[in-house]
Amino acid sequence: MKTAVLLIGFGGPEKPADVRPFLESVLQGIRIPPARFEEVLRHYDVIGGISPYNTLTYRQKEALEKELAARRIVMPVFVGFRNSSPSLADALRRLKAEGVTRAVGFVLSSLRSHASFEKYVERVQEAQKETGTEDISFVYTDPFSENPLFLEAQTEEILQKTAAIPAEDLAKTFFIFSAHSIPVPMAEKSGYDRQFEKMSALIAARAKIASWSVAYQSRSGNPRDPWLEPSVEKTVEGLDRTRFKNVFLVSSGFLCDNVEVIYDLDHECRELCQKLSLGYFRARTVTDHPKFIRLVADLLQEKL
Repeated sequence: MKTAVLLIGFGGPEKPADVRPFLESVLQGIRIPPARFEEVLRHYDVIGGISPYNTLTYRQKEALEKELAARRIVMPVFVGFRNSSPSLADALRRLKAEGVTRAVGFVLSSLRSHASFEKYVERVQEAQKETGTEDISFVYTDPFSENPLFLEAQTEEILQKTAAIPAEDLAKTFFIFSAHSIPVPMAEKSGYDRQFEKMSALIAARAKIASWSVAYQSRSGNPRDPWLEPSVEKTVEGLDRTRFKNVFLVSSGFLCDNVEVIYDLDHECRELCQKLSLGYFRARTVTDHPKFIRLVADLLQEKL
């Protein structure tokens, strides 16, 4: 059996002309007011009309290929996106053309829920039917939100940033761990919020962070439906500004930067902090950190 790896991601627009088709793909089957759609289009205008998501995913792919080669594991790595090119169908056609009969899927999300994992698996199954590739068998890597290599990678990104903050200022810094909000019923079914809280506590302990909380960002959908809270914005607004002069974001719910990290945090949250006379800092996502890439390779090996 010829085995390959498929990195499965959300995707993002690579040029301004891709933004509208990308959002239409994301929102397929979801009814939202036209004004909200136009508002999200403007988010992309603010950050330059593109997302770094695809480029960063290919950096992860290249790093993983090197790690597998160093382990003398001969296994090609492919990429497929839910909402941009190459699509999951494109990736499956390539797998078929290469003679692959078995694939190990790695869904690019640090937390598990229907929106962040099962939906991707369902899309792969749909794409297999579309492309006639049902004969390729799939297995998926296990959850890793509490894996020491992931925790260490995110901790090292935090410490790299805090090393440049004077000790006096660091003592007055409040840390916020952020993840994408999801509907409360979905979270209750999957334990998404509990995963996030445990992961954040483990990272905070490693980084010796005393003042911190979890918060959620980038909620969408019907405003009347309950989604996970508190939001990042409410958390910042509720800070005791007699104790804290800085906000430090750790977007550990994301594995690489995208519009929701860059716009919602580096633009909107930064503006809010400036309005409240708070300093703003953010740690890098793990992206292609060597320990994270080692973790991905370990999880793949477990499935071989």
